[in-house]
Formats: sequence, structure tokens, C-alpha cells
Amino acid sequence: MTEHYIQLRLIFSHVHEEEEIEITMGVLATHLCCTMRNMNLIMNKFLDNDWVRWSPQRGRGKKSILVFCLPLHDVAGEWFERLLHNNKIEEAYALAASLPFLIRENLMHRLQGQFGLRSDHGARGRVDTLRIPQETSFETLDPTQAVVWGDVGIVAEVYDRLVRYNAEQHVCEPGLAMAWESNAEGTEWTFYLHKGVLFHHGRVLEADDVKFTFERILSSVDNPCKALFGSIQRVEAFDDLTVRFVLNAPNFMFPDLMSSINASILPRDVEITPLHPIGTGPYRLVRNDPTILVLEVFSSYFQGRAFIDRVEIWQLPQAGRGEPMIRQELFPDGKPHAVQHEVQGGVFMTFNMRKRGPHLDISFRRAIRELMHPQVMADALNRSSIQPASSLVRKYDRGNQQDEKMYQFDAEKHLREEKMEQQKWADVNEDVGVSADVDIGVDEPSLISASAWLKRSHYAGEMVNVWVEEGVNMEHDMVWFAKRCEQIGLHVNIVPGDVVKAIYHDELQAYDLIYTGEVFDDHVMRSLVTMYTFQNTIFLSVMDDHWRLELERECGQIVAMQEPEDRMESLLQLEDRLIQEALLLPVYSFREEHSHHPSLRDYRVMGYGMPDLRRLWVKRSPNTSKESSSYSAYIPLW
Repeated sequence: MTEHYIQLRLIFSHVHEEEEIEITMGVLATHLCCTMRNMNLIMNKFLDNDWVRWSPQRGRGKKSILVFCLPLHDVAGEWFERLLHNNKIEEAYALAASLPFLIRENLMHRLQGQFGLRSDHGARGRVDTLRIPQETSFETLDPTQAVVWGDVGIVAEVYDRLVRYNAEQHVCEPGLAMAWESNAEGTEWTFYLHKGVLFHHGRVLEADDVKFTFERILSSVDNPCKALFGSIQRVEAFDDLTVRFVLNAPNFMFPDLMSSINASILPRDVEITPLHPIGTGPYRLVRNDPTILVLEVFSSYFQGRAFIDRVEIWQLPQAGRGEPMIRQELFPDGKPHAVQHEVQGGVFMTFNMRKRGPHLDISFRRAIRELMHPQVMADALNRSSIQPASSLVRKYDRGNQQDEKMYQFDAEKHLREEKMEQQKWADVNEDVGVSADVDIGVDEPSLISASAWLKRSHYAGEMVNVWVEEGVNMEHDMVWFAKRCEQIGLHVNIVPGDVVKAIYHDELQAYDLIYTGEVFDDHVMRSLVTMYTFQNTIFLSVMDDHWRLELERECGQIVAMQEPEDRMESLLQLEDRLIQEALLLPVYSFREEHSHHPSLRDYRVMGYGMPDLRRLWVKRSPNTSKESSSYSAYIPLW
């Protein structure tokens, strides 16, 4: 009945409350797409609730009198609250989107209060619930498949690994394994498990579970993380608490790889269901459907119970539009605590080397490199949260000074060539092709270089398809890029796409250029190895077989190095090689800002952008008399 009333009020939005309109029952039935009989039933309910007044007029051609009594914002607000109470976020958001601006703004402000942390006292004592909005649906929570950071964030809380990486100390620490050791050659690694670790379904963790986890990876030809653990020859369970990995080559980075999300330990006695995982982590999954995912604290967690009792991830449709409203005035009682999170990794352009096209020509790729000049883009966009980058690794970013010298040298050389080229073409028939007579009209060095590289390539004026990861900032970047392309005669078709579909459903095959980003976790060195060997990363998914094998070979040599400094230097050299080949074009790094109520303590952001739920706790004020209390938190949407 509420939905019908809202629908009619929207149809007759020009009619005020208490204003009479002439209409027939048949016209109303047509508007609601129902029969006359059902329209009569609906009208009787409206009348019983005093929502309308209805004065029927009998006789052919006569119209009845309808008066709306209940304001739209009242009935819509009540319905909106009911939908939120039942966790029907998608329906609530769709309702708000259909309403007039002022009413929509009011409802979206109500939605603000649903997120953050809520502390309630009830029959079972105090319960602290963290609610987080998310715009990307969960595709898989299988740790050997997950790569989107929304998925990875949940995997990190549900599962544990043999080893944990301490980002503050930059060392590997005990996880499920209390200790480990290797032979001198780095070809055998033995791990000793903690006693009494429980899976969420109640069984104790054993060495056979570790053996099962990695044999599952190695036995599947199509497992995307098989190359990441490709050095494992066999796994041996000596007893319930001891497991040994025998490798086919030295690997002194093996404990680091064991701290990877992809190395999460699964139970051997439960069928793996990708969206309903069972692990040993501090939180267990109790609900996962298209509208909400719920984690509840695992009280028997072997490293101590987490403080937050319940975590709810709400699916927020079209969150790109709703996010500013959620953040706006989220902290009416005072200035929030802000946490600046410098995201490791960054935004880059790459190329689909599995598809034929002009981008297979290195001169064409170098033209794109010049068009995507990091400093020029940063200056043009004037976005305070981004930093032009020449590497995906913040700490080792060499900066753009060397690049600037290269651009300047190339620009001067190409400018001379450009003038000679223009003079030559002045004596030739005008029909010389798209890139032969382009006048870029500016002396901006990178554009001059881009134009010259494009002429040297095999580009013949065809349309180049560019896939860009959905998001306001990324799409704005490509608007700027498209204008640059137009200035040198390069025709591009920009298509925003869903990163989940791109990764898990192979929707990149139709595109030539890929504009996306890679977000590393706290272990940057391991993240680089993962980017180059884990088949589900966007970068590796568009590399051809030659480069896949080459990257796997290079990473195999890198993990065999004993010293971490040598491994990092070799990884940076590998990145430099990819940049020189114009296969990887870093553009900028960026930062996020989390804001939270001062009562949320030990708020630390993990590498993938989520607060570390294992450490977060609430300092509730002693003066709080309410049974329920809310603590606002703004967590940037994944």
C-alpha cells in the first residue's frame, strides 16, 4: 500500500496535499498497472488509513474527486526506515533515488547514521557492531582466487596464514605456525603449528589441513595462484603439528609467501564454497547474500578474542553518488580523528598484449607513455590527494626528474623533426593519412614527443578501445587523456568497466588499452611478486604467454636470493624493464583519508584500506547513560 501511494504521489507530484483533482478509477488503475478490482481494494486501504479522500461520481463521463492527505516525505520516510531496518539497502536506495531532490537529501542523511560503529546493551550484554558500506559485490572468498580488495578484506578476517607480516617492524611473525626453519639451500622449509587452533566449525587444525591447502592449489592447472607457489614440489605432514615443504628450487622468500592472503589455510573435511568460507580467523561468516555480508566474532580465536562483536558490510547501489552524502556532516558533535592512508601501489596504464592492434608496436606504446605524462596530468588535474609517480612503489619512486630530462631532450629533437616533416608534407597531396598532417598547436614537450612516436608507429587512424576502471576520478583522468589524444590525431573510445567483471569474467579481451590501479598490501615486496605471478591480477591477465613466462622466470630467480635488499632491487629493475618496454606506465599514487569518532581506539588502516579489526576497540564514555550509542566512522568505499 505504501509503495502504491508513493507511486501515485510521484505521478501527481504537481498536486499539493488537500488539493482536489478530477480523475477516474480506471485512470488510477492504469497508473498502477492493476485491475479495477485491485484499484478499489487499494483505494479502500488508503481511505481506512486517512491517506486520501475520495468522492466518487457516478455516470458516464463523470470524474471523481481525489484529495491526497498524507505528505510524500512522511510516507516515504517511514517506508525508507522500514527498508533499512530489514537491511534492504538496495530497495531503500532505489526509493531515495526516485524521489524529489529535497526529500532524497533528507533520506540520504538518515542513511548516514546507519554506518560506523554502534554499541548496544541488551540481554546478552554489550554488543559492538561496525557497519561499512560497499559498492562492489563479493565475487569470491576463496583465498586462491580473490584479488579485488573487497574480497581480500573479508578473506583476511576469516582465514589465517602460517605466517603473519608485521608492517611496523617489517618482519614475518608467527601465525598458525609458532616457528619455522629451513635447510641451508632454502629448498626445505619446516613449520611447527600452534596447538589447539580451532576452525570455525569446531575441529582442531592439523598439519594435514596445511598439506590439503597447498595440494589443492598445485593439483589444479587453472588455479590462478599456482605460479606463486610453483616452487613447491611436495608437502609432507610428519605429525599433527609438523609440516614440511620440499621445493624444486631455492626460495628464501618462502615464509613471506606463506604470509600471503592466497596462502590462507582451509579445512580438509569441508567442501569449499567460494562465498561461504570456513577458516580459523578472528571472525566467522554467518551471512552472505546480495544485500549484506555479516561477520561475527569467533570467541575461540587462538590469538585472543577481537573486541568488535559484529561487522556488517552493506551493499550500497550506485555508491559513487551516495558516498559524498554519507560523509557530509557525519560528525556533527565535533571534529573527527583523521587517518591519512598512503595507499601502496598506484594507478597505471597497460596494454592488452593478447589482442592484435597498434598497441603491439612499442612506438605506439611510447606515444601513450608521453600522453600519460605523470607530472603534466597531476598539474592539469590539480587533485591534492594524488602524487605523480614513476614507480608503483612509493618508497623507491625515483621521481620524475630523470623523466623530465628525457621528455625535454625528446621534445627538442622531435620539434625539429616535426618542422621538417611539415615542410615535406606541404608538397604532397593532402590525402596523406590521419597522423601525417596533425598540427598539435602547442609546444608542450610531451605532446610533441607523443605526436612523433605516433607517426613512427603502425597506427593508421583506427579507433583504439580503452577500458577504464569505474570511478569518478579514474573516468575524469580519461576525459583529460582523450583530449590529449585528439590533439595528436589518435582516436580513442573510452569505456568504463566493472573491475569485478574484468578480473573474474575476462571482460578485457575487446580492449587495447587498460587504465586501472594496483593496491598492494603492507608487504610491498610480496605484493610485487604477486602482481607478476598471480594470474588474477589485471596486469598479468592482459600479458601474452611470452611475458607471463618471462615474469614467472624472473620472479623465480628473485625469490632464490637470500638478502631482502637484493630481492627488492631486482624487483625494481624488473619494473624498470616493463616501463622501458612501455608495458607498465605508472601515473600517480594516491592517499585516502579515514575519519572516525575519537572513541574508536587503535584505528589502524591495513594495506588494502580496511581498519585492522583485530586491534580496533571502543572507549565508551563513563557518562554514557544510553543503552545504545553510535560512533561515526567514515571508511572510503572499496
